[in-house]
Amino acid sequence: MVENGYFKSVGNELSYSCTIPEKKLIKIGVVFVHAALGNRFGPHRMFVELSAKFNAMGLPAFRFDLSGCGDSTGSESGSDITRDVSDIAQACRFFIDRAGLDRVILFGISRGARICYSAAAKYNLPLAGLILLSTPASTGRAAINSFSSRLKEYLCKLKDPWYLGKLLHGRINIYRICSTLLSGLLLAGRYRPTEKGFPAKCPVLLIYGGSDPITSESSRYYIGNCHGNDLPYKCHIIAGANHSFFHYKWKEEIFDLSKKWLQEIHGKAL
Repeated sequence: MVENGYFKSVGNELSYSCTIPEKKLIKIGVVFVHAALGNRFGPHRMFVELSAKFNAMGLPAFRFDLSGCGDSTGSESGSDITRDVSDIAQACRFFIDRAGLDRVILFGISRGARICYSAAAKYNLPLAGLILLSTPASTGRAAINSFSSRLKEYLCKLKDPWYLGKLLHGRINIYRICSTLLSGLLLAGRYRPTEKGFPAKCPVLLIYGGSDPITSESSRYYIGNCHGNDLPYKCHIIAGANHSFFHYKWKEEIFDLSKKWLQEIHGKAL
């Protein structure tokens, strides 16, 4: 069954897509949470493709646009993630009621992964696990690494005559480039909510790309934080992968890692 619609959260109407497999329904579902400036499709349609794979396992899937993103109403929250954390909690409650579930798995990427972690710290949600991709840490070193990598990427593009021609003819979104660079530079002061509490001690799967400049600093930070909060965790680094895992083989590896991890922690239920 495929269902599209809207649910209410903090005075906004949030757009969602829900897919529930016809057979082998498991009482655990997957809630996808997108990154900044993203939407419920995920980077390079990652969430759409992974939803189908989880459905094939018997897991219902729920994708939604955060407030101010995609087809949802409201304004984008920017660096203040409080409202987005509330959006996630409401999405979980709505999905559980809609699909008749017992628990959910939060699956987030980049900023979406960060707010999934904050939601688990703040709310006593019926969580079966957290799958977190490219989760950023708010440190000075992470900010410098992120900014330097993004700047280097744009400077390399200027060596391409085709890209340079687009820039000279005004066909490049300069505002988006500046926003991307500034976003990396401001990483040190972003995402400041509490990371203690975690009323639901669910297991955590951390996945990073080997070519992502935030991997070393951020993975170390979250491994330490999981350990400090008694959260069982595993951390995998996909060789050669970038921050958004755009290549199909990286998306395949993400699913394989997720499937194996879920089968390890939930056994015969899957």
